[in-house]
Amino acid sequence: MCFLICISLVAPAAVITMNDGSTIEVNEIAFEKDVLQAVNGSDSIELPRARIQDISFSGRKQKKTDLATDVADLPALYEKALKLLAKYPDSDSITVSEDASYQHRCDGTNLTRYRGVTYIAKEEALWNAQISLSFDPHREKIKILHARSYSSDGQIQSLAPDQIKVSKGTSDSVYFDQYQDLRFTIPEVSVGSLVDYSYEVEEFNPFDGNLFQGRAYFQGDAPIGESILRVSIPHDKQLHFVTCNCEGYASAPEKIDGVDSIIYNWKFTDVAPLIAEPYMPAYRDVVPCIYYSLNKDFTYVHNKLKPMFEKRFQLTDLVKKKVEEIIEGAKDLNEKISRLYLFCQKEIRYISIKGNLASNQVGHPAEETLKNKYGDCTDKGMLLATMLKHIGVKAYPVGIRTNNAGRAIRDIAIFDDNHCITEVHLDGRIFYLDSTATDYRYPYFRSDDHDTIADNTILGTLNPVPLPPPEDNAVHVTRNITLSADGTTRIEFESTQNGSSEAYFRESARNMKPEEYEKQVRASVAAITADYILELATHTNPLDFTDAFKSTSIYTLNRFAPKSGGYMIFAIPYFEMGFPEVSLKNRKFPIVYTTTRLRTDKVNITVPEGYTVKYLPPALRVQSPYVEFETIYDQQGQQIKVSRKLAFPRKIVPVADYESFKADLQKIAYSSKERIFLEEAEKPEETPEVPPINNASDTVSGGEK
Repeated sequence: MCFLICISLVAPAAVITMNDGSTIEVNEIAFEKDVLQAVNGSDSIELPRARIQDISFSGRKQKKTDLATDVADLPALYEKALKLLAKYPDSDSITVSEDASYQHRCDGTNLTRYRGVTYIAKEEALWNAQISLSFDPHREKIKILHARSYSSDGQIQSLAPDQIKVSKGTSDSVYFDQYQDLRFTIPEVSVGSLVDYSYEVEEFNPFDGNLFQGRAYFQGDAPIGESILRVSIPHDKQLHFVTCNCEGYASAPEKIDGVDSIIYNWKFTDVAPLIAEPYMPAYRDVVPCIYYSLNKDFTYVHNKLKPMFEKRFQLTDLVKKKVEEIIEGAKDLNEKISRLYLFCQKEIRYISIKGNLASNQVGHPAEETLKNKYGDCTDKGMLLATMLKHIGVKAYPVGIRTNNAGRAIRDIAIFDDNHCITEVHLDGRIFYLDSTATDYRYPYFRSDDHDTIADNTILGTLNPVPLPPPEDNAVHVTRNITLSADGTTRIEFESTQNGSSEAYFRESARNMKPEEYEKQVRASVAAITADYILELATHTNPLDFTDAFKSTSIYTLNRFAPKSGGYMIFAIPYFEMGFPEVSLKNRKFPIVYTTTRLRTDKVNITVPEGYTVKYLPPALRVQSPYVEFETIYDQQGQQIKVSRKLAFPRKIVPVADYESFKADLQKIAYSSKERIFLEEAEKPEETPEVPPINNASDTVSGGEK
């Protein structure tokens, strides 16, 4: 047994389980050689190590009628909660105390114990009384040590065992695994209550006894009074860990030598709540966190998984036949890759089935996925890589952590990926494809894959997935606008896209009938003015991936441009820009975008007869490492030509550069609100009509005038 340690407990919070199943509650314990010295009140007890089965530091002996354990510390925790509430009065809840213990035993099995105490400050936090814990019954056993509420008058309401329900884990229609959910609702919880529960999970059948690893985070929406992490490993093993964002806290653990184990102890106190900001980094990239593993690098992990990959990475006759069918008639290698990519995107439905280490980390054989016509990201990535092998292209399924989920930990070996894509090696370069990106046209792939690190188990490499240039995620808009003398505006609109912008428009169009698409366009135009005529609203086939997606519309805005005296004031529809990411005066966190992006606008305006251009907005150019902008207004006769370009070439704007970045975007936003002024030409003054003069001579017959 590896969890026996030398420690003195200030409160009665330990239960010793003997080999015969009996239990003893103690206040203090210490080991001297192979004898445990225990104190229970005024009684001293000596117990031979061989008679002890287990020691629980997170619960007391359970009664048969409920799951209540010792409550001696609850009054003190309640007082602590009130002090924290006075410090953070706007909080919905207070995490008064949480204590997590992860024990890796000598035989490779693992034991987790957790206790959490939360104060309910507002009704919005009553959901904390509903507890749901997932576990794999084929590998884990879970036990509730206690679950109870504590009210301001000292009343305690404990959960009864028959109130615990176990059911198949919830999943959507595409995700299936072996997990079950253990659920219960702690009784009599109201505003002003403490919610206190504790449980343990024994992993009796681990995937691999040498893959002990984990992570812990120490900040959330609620303030935290105290958060403790304990990690215990046998003496003959070494724990490797990484600490992140722990400035201001003790990042080095306290190490305690036990009889058969070493305990690493981290403690965080008085942690303020996390205040969200628009476009802030992922949660794990800003909160204090600790990652730990028995493996310093990926050598053991890769050696364990590589044979599993190779077994599934087989080019069988069935796969070859399908590849030949797909690429028949393709004019070059590029088109072959494009067709295979599209097949895995469209013809292999996304369904995830997990059950063991192989299916979790490696997926299923390529042929099996092809036969089933379904699979998850790992299965689809494996199938595409296998198919590409048949046309002479080296490709591999690789694991990444999507950029919206935070940076992957690569300093130590932990399973930190949440997605699988395909790494392609061709003509001396490496690029990436994502078979789950069903609306992306080759060679584009999902934007949340960009700027990540790919773990290639087969080659044993870690490669950066590059951030593409803005031109690979672009929207190009053209508007031909005709103005009439009464302000009526006719607009011919056309838009083409690529990259993630194109994928967004394709998906949107694919999920709408033509009449629904027209209705959406109408709603958009009606938001400008209720007096309009829609002539055309259409787009190219979203399922045609041979060319860029294009949308077209033609509409007229009746008397849209207002007139004041002899002036017409014109604002280009949909031309204004806003940037919520710079809405704050100051920022604590960097601005983080999903990827780069580009937008270009070309506007051709025909000025109505009888009007001249009185004012055009000035040109503006902004150039920085984070934003590139240019807008130009040019008059050519009765034509006004406007060109505008906005590009974001980087994904992250550091806090140090926020002020200048904000100033740049504010300039751009202001320029987008500028108006064009047209002046009605003066009509020439009308000359009054003068009666004609008769110059003919009067004649008298036979005489002269």
